[in-house]
Amino acid sequence: MKKIIALLILMLSLISFQLSASVPTEEGLLRNLNNSDLPGNFITVKFMLQSLAEPDKQDFIKMQMAEEGNGNLSLLQSIYSNGQMLTSQLKSMKFIPDLLGQIRKEKSIEKSMLYGVLMMLATNKSSGVEAFLEKNGVSITRSKSMLNEDKMRLLRSYRSHLVNNKGKGDAGSPLNPEDPGAKNRVLELFRSNTFTSAKNIELVKKENEFMWKVDWKFAQGYFSNEERQFRAIDYVNSETQVKVEASQYLLFNGTNELPKFINLKDSMGQLYVIQTLGEEVKRVDKKPIEYYEELKKIPGLTEYTHSFIF
Repeated sequence: MKKIIALLILMLSLISFQLSASVPTEEGLLRNLNNSDLPGNFITVKFMLQSLAEPDKQDFIKMQMAEEGNGNLSLLQSIYSNGQMLTSQLKSMKFIPDLLGQIRKEKSIEKSMLYGVLMMLATNKSSGVEAFLEKNGVSITRSKSMLNEDKMRLLRSYRSHLVNNKGKGDAGSPLNPEDPGAKNRVLELFRSNTFTSAKNIELVKKENEFMWKVDWKFAQGYFSNEERQFRAIDYVNSETQVKVEASQYLLFNGTNELPKFINLKDSMGQLYVIQTLGEEVKRVDKKPIEYYEELKKIPGLTEYTHSFIF
């Protein structure tokens, strides 16, 4: 019977942890947790960019990202006139040795916000969006700081008791103190949440769907209820509004998901659609800078001028 009670307590502890963990944290949402771990260190994503004001004109963008030896994430961005993305169709190209550093120093809201989101979606890293938020005076609350340390100490103590007191009953168990008052306090602590709830996250109904809304004061982020997929981030101040929305997530390489469509409203109120055409993740030794050194010799390349593209 005592073993059964001990097992039930551990099961209740697990259920308590799962229920508390079901309320997301900022850090968890920004780590793109619904996406699988990347099976390689070299990520290639292809997009088609289209302005709703000029639907007949499209640009095709290839982004190649890789972890460098110094820990930086580099980016080679190539823009083509055709979806074949042949070398002869190359219009513009840029190499960024440290994408996170570029996001941190970028003054344009559109660029830092969009690339922070793209970095999150393609690499499962929260640091790009965090950098965008920090530039605007907001620091996210780390998941570790939200742990109920008193409860965790109690559970660790009880686990040690079970390991070290096999067959000796509940005598001396931290969950069964002799003093009635102490026992009530222990049971109350045991039933408490494993994580404290984030004050700036709430479940809201938006467009007939329940979503997690994160309020960062100057911007609001939205994530799906079940999968925690990024859906939107909306930046508003007295002068402008910039919005990025994602929809129709697909497994483009059979393993990792990306939204098929990313809708963008820039600071001038212009609307754009960025359509994901493909994704490839592999492990290679060649770095984006090596591709850059090969392609930069092509004559006639120009600077790309969209306000939201590096």
